[in-house]
Amino acid sequence: MSQDVENSAPGHGSIELADDGQLLVFTGEIDKDVVRHFRLMVRPADWPSRVDAREVTFMSSAGLELMVHLARKQKRAGAELEVIEPPTSLRLLLNQTGLNRVFRSVPAPVTPA
Repeated sequence: MSQDVENSAPGHGSIELADDGQLLVFTGEIDKDVVRHFRLMVRPADWPSRVDAREVTFMSSAGLELMVHLARKQKRAGAELEVIEPPTSLRLLLNQTGLNRVFRSVPAPVTPA
């Protein structure tokens, strides 16, 4: 019996492709289940060069591995993965693992009032 991928999304976190396809939005707890669901839903060819990490509350090794894969894809294309405002807890984890050298943290874009 096959499971409907759309209905099996974890409820504690998500990785979603923004409507314009230019941004991945990470929210909540990014663990192996969230990463697995993302990989089933979005082909690597469609992975964008920007990640909005502002709403991440936890990231497991599976989430870190995905970030490395995202960065490698950009590097092969001659670009660099941009991570929008990772929260302090994620920034510390990236610094401790040395992954802060793999991509660039950038401020959130300013939206006009």
